[in-house]
Amino acid sequence: MTGRAPPLPALRAFAAWVRLGSVNAAAEELQLTPGAVSHQIRALEEFLSVPLIERNGRRWALTDTGRIYGYQVRQALQDIVDVTERVRSQRPAQAHTQDLRVAVLPSFANGWLLPRLADFTRWHPQVRLQLHGSMDYVDLSEGQVDCAIRFGHGRWPEAEVRPLMGDSLLLLAAPSLLGPEPPQTLQQLLQLPLLHASENWATWLADVPEAHSGVQRPASHMSFTDSTHLLEATRLGMGVALSRRSIADQLLQRRELVQAHAHECAHASAYYLLLPQVSGKHPARDAFADWLQGACARFAQRHALPTGVLKGS
Repeated sequence: MTGRAPPLPALRAFAAWVRLGSVNAAAEELQLTPGAVSHQIRALEEFLSVPLIERNGRRWALTDTGRIYGYQVRQALQDIVDVTERVRSQRPAQAHTQDLRVAVLPSFANGWLLPRLADFTRWHPQVRLQLHGSMDYVDLSEGQVDCAIRFGHGRWPEAEVRPLMGDSLLLLAAPSLLGPEPPQTLQQLLQLPLLHASENWATWLADVPEAHSGVQRPASHMSFTDSTHLLEATRLGMGVALSRRSIADQLLQRRELVQAHAHECAHASAYYLLLPQVSGKHPARDAFADWLQGACARFAQRHALPTGVLKGS
């Protein structure tokens, strides 16, 4: 943080006067004398070297600057109140550690979930997470895990299913592979070594405006059963890959991967949180579910992805 912050008592006095419209009312709320409130507001004006109030005897009116600044100060103080209440409400009541076992796809854990878990643990330090990375089916009724994050069409009749977010397909490559003069057409791009995993090239190609009807799934230079390995090979410059935005998010942010083609299309599947249909009270699981749905909603909004069940699910 740079610059000097104004004194908090002066900000509180000014914000109270702006909200209540009276020095006496502000003084009563803050348990100060009216003179002390007036002194604090004058001290704030001196700190800013800008008049906030036009004084005409006992009649005070906000200047244009004062009106804008007053609104912003009130919002900032309310933000402090809100975040303070959030911390107080989330504070563990000296409770014992709560274990939470989460089954998660390795690619989603590595590319999306792990970089965000610090936020969850900051708000819920009493929860001890155990991540079970696996692509295998998880039977929640067996009690080996408390919940599971899965990617599919939302049909798991044996579980309570909560939609998290959709995803999109895009072509990725390392900047070093594309070079200083990247391919200008789709046909030129498809001449580069292509890396395949489980994603459907036909879906992406059918959605590209410039692709003619004769373009089929191109032959692969190398194929993978694990999307994490696919992305690492792509990062190393071994070829162009079709992948999901969610699992490539961190690599894209760090510019270790770039979009090899501008087109991006919706994925037919989406992410879901699976919970046991019958279970007792589990505060750690409830806290994780609420946090996860919020984090997914923010990511989906930022990248214009669906946040509910996709059409046809």
